[in-house]
Amino acid sequence: MKKLVSLLLAVVMLLAVAVPTMAEEEEVIVAYLAKNVVDAFHVTMNAKVKTILDGMKEEGLIDDWQMYDATTDPILQVSCLQDALTNGSNYVLLQPCEAAGSDPVVTTCYDMGIPCVVINSYTDSTMEKAAGYAFSDDLDAGYMMGDYIMSMLPEGGKYAHMMGVVGSSAQILRGQGVAEKLNAESGWECVGDFAAEWLAEKAVGFATDVITQYGDELNAIVCDNDDMSSAVQAYCNSIGREDIVCIGVDGNKGPLTMVKEGTLGATVFQDGEGQCEYAVNVILRALLTGETEGVNMQKDDIPFILVTAENVDQYLK
Repeated sequence: MKKLVSLLLAVVMLLAVAVPTMAEEEEVIVAYLAKNVVDAFHVTMNAKVKTILDGMKEEGLIDDWQMYDATTDPILQVSCLQDALTNGSNYVLLQPCEAAGSDPVVTTCYDMGIPCVVINSYTDSTMEKAAGYAFSDDLDAGYMMGDYIMSMLPEGGKYAHMMGVVGSSAQILRGQGVAEKLNAESGWECVGDFAAEWLAEKAVGFATDVITQYGDELNAIVCDNDDMSSAVQAYCNSIGREDIVCIGVDGNKGPLTMVKEGTLGATVFQDGEGQCEYAVNVILRALLTGETEGVNMQKDDIPFILVTAENVDQYLK
């Protein structure tokens, strides 16, 4: 009997130790390192990520999540990662500010064994070290803008290019696509690539200067995003230069409304919500559940779409 009691006590003691250990499973905390919280395009993306992550939390798939605003500053974005890790985050969603500047987020996560899913644009080591990614091919966006300009002005001419933040993958590839289309062979000459940093006011300032310098010789202004293109086109219209063809990328409500009204000819729609949906609800979910087999963890073919007066109603819904 004494042996039996001793044995039972030993079992109870083992269970007392074992049960808490089994219960002490690591919490799942997701850090969303947003590019910024002010641009119309990124506001829409942030809202989509919030909706999905809130749903995952309610579902019990994650315990919590936090958003960190990098204000389009890659140095701050790297600092945001450190804050997230300090706060217990063990999964990371990254919307990079720059290809090189934001890359330490990906490499740090990789070195620490923390899954990092990249959204919208890439960093230098995204393809090798990110747990997954979802974005569109920005080279295609550049091609679409160039093709549209050529369709509107087949005889060619001079154009200016308003760039996003220099060093971001979108700025690099969209500019490359435009340059490949609007080249000397197609009858076009670029009068300058201007570092407008995605900002409408900077783009308008550069446009003012270039119109003053080139006058009627300037035929088009290509912008890396729609915050710039819509503002530049509105400026051109206000000074009687409706003949200058402007186009940009994103397809936000403002530019789409201008296309509907006929004050802007076209925009290239970027499916930011689709990028978020795939990155978070497909790739991240697969990582969280461990069910990654058969899941495309590297998606880079979410299409851009040229939006003109013919199809704008579809995107204004």
